[in-house]
Amino acid sequence: MGITVIFHNGEEKKVPSYMLDYLIRENRIVAFQRSSGWVHIGRDPIRKSQQPLTRAGERWSDFLFKRKQA
Repeated sequence: MGITVIFHNGEEKKVPSYMLDYLIRENRIVAFQRSSGWVHIGRDPIRKSQQPLTRAGERWSDFLFKRKQA
């Protein structure tokens, strides 16, 4: 599935969804389109910040593994 993005030169293009993080990180695009509308890089929130996992048992797979053994 493609995501519509706008490059710095104004070009609007569909790109594979797996490329979106790369394009944002490398500052290649100014905006991309979600189902709810356009997201402008640097102005609109992109996603919630991810906190690093600091201790064992915080991962969902750890929880599932413990349940199976109980």
